[in-house]
Amino acid sequence: MASLRTAWNNVYGNKRLLAYALIGLLIGVWATEILLVQHWSACPSTAIKTGTLVKDSARRMALNITACGFFICLLHKNLLTLAFSLWTLSLSVLMVYSNYFGRPLSYTVFINQSREGLAVSDAAFTFLRWEIIVFALFAFALKATISTVIPRKQIPKQVYFRWATSYAICYLLLAFFLAGVHKPIREIRLGSPEYIYGYAVAWITEYLTFDSSALLKDANEKAKVKSDVLVNIDSAFPLGKHVVVVQVESLDYLAVESTVRNKFVMPFLKSLHEIAMTYSVKPFHKTGSCEADFSLLMSATPIGSLNPFQVPGFSYEQSLAQVASQQGYRSIAFHGNTGSFFQRRNAYEQMGFDEIFFSEELANHQIAGEWDEELLAFSAKTLRAAKDSQFHFIITITSHAPFKKLPIEKRELYKHPATIQERYLNNMRYVDRTLKSYVKQLPEDTTVVIYGDHESNVRGYTSSDTHQDRVPWFILQKGRALSHFQRSQKKGLALSGNLNQLDMACYLRDCISVAQQNGFQFSSKDRSERIAVEPRVGSTTIR
Repeated sequence: MASLRTAWNNVYGNKRLLAYALIGLLIGVWATEILLVQHWSACPSTAIKTGTLVKDSARRMALNITACGFFICLLHKNLLTLAFSLWTLSLSVLMVYSNYFGRPLSYTVFINQSREGLAVSDAAFTFLRWEIIVFALFAFALKATISTVIPRKQIPKQVYFRWATSYAICYLLLAFFLAGVHKPIREIRLGSPEYIYGYAVAWITEYLTFDSSALLKDANEKAKVKSDVLVNIDSAFPLGKHVVVVQVESLDYLAVESTVRNKFVMPFLKSLHEIAMTYSVKPFHKTGSCEADFSLLMSATPIGSLNPFQVPGFSYEQSLAQVASQQGYRSIAFHGNTGSFFQRRNAYEQMGFDEIFFSEELANHQIAGEWDEELLAFSAKTLRAAKDSQFHFIITITSHAPFKKLPIEKRELYKHPATIQERYLNNMRYVDRTLKSYVKQLPEDTTVVIYGDHESNVRGYTSSDTHQDRVPWFILQKGRALSHFQRSQKKGLALSGNLNQLDMACYLRDCISVAQQNGFQFSSKDRSERIAVEPRVGSTTIR
């Protein structure tokens, strides 16, 4: 004990030695913090063995130490505090993205989709866990405290400069050797580059080696893959005069099954189990909701590393809109957001829609597209006035996270929601009520497809986890009970959770491709009026 006290006195008495010790401590603290964030946010594969994880961590720690050493020696006091602040913000962004999409944020996504990210930043930070907030604040306070007490004037400026230069050279040499020679970053097959070498090395490599032709090739290869999983079980059926497809924002399958005060949150959608073809589906959601409509409209798997509508040179030939047109339908797209969001306008125009309504066009018709009830009512009005057969593709946005849009008069379940779970359920009730009204307004002989664009990422609003991370798909037809013809339900596939968005998109394309709507008549036993009414928990009533 005496020897420790003596050592401390020697260090404290020697101001220069104390400065070196505190700088070393600060480097270690910051490097360790970054190491933990890299591990938490870069989603290491469960297939990676413990020994490999240790080696990967050692590589990252070596890079982190040299990077932190460079900044700590180069920047002093206020500038260093600013660097800590920027890192804390970056930490939050990386963790939110990782938690929401289940993958590390890549350079390509960051550069190309920052605008969309900023537009929904309020929603994104809703999903920042409190443990991460506490960790980030504690780490910032610890680093700021250590930085403040360092007697920097005890070390000459030229020494700081030499050390900063040395750290920079070491970082570059380490990065080149590790990522270029030892374990080439482009040959990584297990784990992500962000996990193996950290974000800086991964992003710089991605920037330097970006190849748009390779990106297009990858997108085309994935787009070639089609699915006949559902096509071979549920036969295609005549779609009738009109077809509408509604892509609902943040609609969980569990939301349809959940209850509040012993009543279903979404009684209309719940009642559709009796008359509609119903599925539990794994959505595509690696870069954004754009993957949902891309996969539906192109019957293809999105590239997954970038907004699919931003892949340069991608061909939109034989889109669902074109297939519908070939079958005699006039195709119209509706979305309450701007056409530039996710660059949908350019893609939709190439897909061959006969008419497109984004917020810019909707405003000319005095339609507030951000409200689902107005958007869907506009679609229904258009269909009722149509003399030709029409195919409508609609994307709703009212129920977008953080689920704070509803005014008090539209909050049916919780007038003053205190949690994100209560806000979400309020939104789902609004969606259910709006969809019920929409279907009621549609003409007879209309086929309606309703599905969720992606899971909500809201947890804890129901005790069930049977359909966790799945979205519902409903295919119904006014005047006909399609559920009787759903063989996939009887075989146990429909609600197994094993179907994905590609399976469903290919099935819908198959139905539209063989559609013979002209002259089709329902059989008398299917023609009877069937209207869904609010069910009791555990039962569904149809009249």
